[in-house]
This record gives sequence, C-alpha cells and structure tokens, in this order.
Amino acid sequence: MRKLTVTADDLGLSSGVNEGIVEAHANGIVTSASLMVGGGAARDAAAAVTEYAALSVGLHFVADRSVDLDDLAQAERSFLEQLER
Repeated sequence: MRKLTVTADDLGLSSGVNEGIVEAHANGIVTSASLMVGGGAARDAAAAVTEYAALSVGLHFVADRSVDLDDLAQAERSFLEQLER
C-alpha cells in the first residue's frame, strides 16, 4: 500500500498560516508540518499542534542574512539554536 505524506511549510509564520495548516490537518489533508521557530506566531503554532498527536512536526531551518552558510560552524550553531528552541 502506498502512503502519501503532505507536508505544510511555514508553520509559525503567522496566525493565518497556522490556522490553515491545522484546518488542513483536521480535514485529513496535511500529515506533517515544518515549524519556523523564529516566526512571529511560532509559540501559538506549538501550542495549537499539541492537540493533534497525529501531526508530525519538524524544524523548518531558516538561515537569515546574519548566518553565513559557507561557514559550517556558524551554520551548525544557528541550526542547533533553532532545533533547541
């Protein structure tokens, strides 16, 4: 049997994005989401998804302009900070 995974991007970006992702999951469309921990609505997103145990949530790594991705140590620090958050 095949299984389709539908991942919603940008969870935590805004309240509207959060609402859309939660609604899509509740209606059986979205099976996973990537959380932008630095997004303006990240805390609200984290609180909202606790009610949906079947929704897989992963990290949406965001490298802002202050992160030099060519500097692997700096990129790793930024990633780990976001993962910890």
